[in-house]
Amino acid sequence: MTSELPESAEIAWAKPFITGGGAKYIQIIEMLEKSIQSGTLQTGDQLPAQRTLAAHLGVDLTTVTRAYTEARKRGLIASYGGRGSFVGGAGESESRSSIDLAMNIPAQPADGSMGQQVSDAMAQLFSRHSIEMLSAYQHQAPSGLLLQAAQSWLRPVLGDVDTNGLVVCAGSQVAIFAILSGNLRPGDTVLCDAVTYPGLILAAEQLKLRLLPVACCAEGMRPDALAQACADSGARLLYLNPTFHNPTTHTMPLSRRSDIAEVILRSGITLIEDDPYRHLIDNAPPPITTLLGRRNAYYLASLSKCLWPSLRTSFVLPPHGDDGQNLQLSLRATSMGCSALLLALVEQWLNSGMATHLVQEIKREMRARHVLAGKLLSHPFHAHPTGLHLWLELPAYWNHELLTHALRDQGVIVAGGNSFAVGSLAPDCLRISLGGAINQAELGGALRKIETLLNQNRSRDSRTFV
Repeated sequence: MTSELPESAEIAWAKPFITGGGAKYIQIIEMLEKSIQSGTLQTGDQLPAQRTLAAHLGVDLTTVTRAYTEARKRGLIASYGGRGSFVGGAGESESRSSIDLAMNIPAQPADGSMGQQVSDAMAQLFSRHSIEMLSAYQHQAPSGLLLQAAQSWLRPVLGDVDTNGLVVCAGSQVAIFAILSGNLRPGDTVLCDAVTYPGLILAAEQLKLRLLPVACCAEGMRPDALAQACADSGARLLYLNPTFHNPTTHTMPLSRRSDIAEVILRSGITLIEDDPYRHLIDNAPPPITTLLGRRNAYYLASLSKCLWPSLRTSFVLPPHGDDGQNLQLSLRATSMGCSALLLALVEQWLNSGMATHLVQEIKREMRARHVLAGKLLSHPFHAHPTGLHLWLELPAYWNHELLTHALRDQGVIVAGGNSFAVGSLAPDCLRISLGGAINQAELGGALRKIETLLNQNRSRDSRTFV
């Protein structure tokens, strides 16, 4: 390390550089991030002028300029000509009337490169393809190049499982709706977890299907309870999200997946395995679909949760022996297929390796956001270090409805337990989606509001809460 630097109120956060700690401009950014996360720097605090900081740290001006430029890209600071630079946003973050932490979306890479990546990719697409080709409706199966790219994307997950019949559709939500409508009639039963993906609940309501919750334990759905539900209900479809379960964040272990697969094969029920978070989670057990050898299973792999929501693309593998034609017809009846432009972008990103690069950048940013959540939230929650959300059980003096309304009044939107409950009994929990904030500074502000309200024991407050 260099010699100790003199401290001052304005730049106490700027510490000596660490030998071997990486480029100095990166270390300056890391100092900013840590100080914002710890609360040493607050949103709106003014930063020292670049020349002042350069002199303080003993580096040239260009190093500090580069650090401030990169910090702006990451959303850590905002700069104004004649006024200087400020933490988080005395700018963009404050311009938003509310922060939506209810919708589960991946955080954009911290370097702010997503917009440029999309812009560059679009320029390449239009240089290689005609506007007519990129404007066409999807009247037929996707191109062989796209299917090959999809198969390569799925191979690390599915292994040597046969991918014939693979279908590409405009998101997993439309796929779920098409599978339900193509296989069931009003009044039929679908088995699922007691708390589950809200899109399944909405689709079942629209199709007038009955959702029947199956008992679970710490490892996920109980095989004995599933076997009993299959026998009692006559259900033909089972919906599961076993890897980074939405909303509880739990991942079903391999032994439980094997037991569930045995019940599926014995009962003859068909599984809808929704696997949107797989590429964000390291070392997850293999999909149940692979344990079934693709028998009795639809496998859904969305790109919206691990790459970019605007791609609206999902790969669906129907059961073995199903060529996917009936599913294609159902999809066409509801969505007229995918956007040719987005499919071309998907193909390009998968084949070029950009998709893999973006996944790594998203995981890096989500990991940093989970660290931030761990520092700012004192109440216990369930999470995965690179997952998109956390599941927080409320203290006894709060319920999810009151707290979600109180947070909304403060400009923070989260999802309460009722959004995920099958039936009337909703858990007093919150799902907090960490990717919805523009940057870590904005997320930190929202989490502080959540923490403040969580610590207000309303049962001790004589005022009526509305």
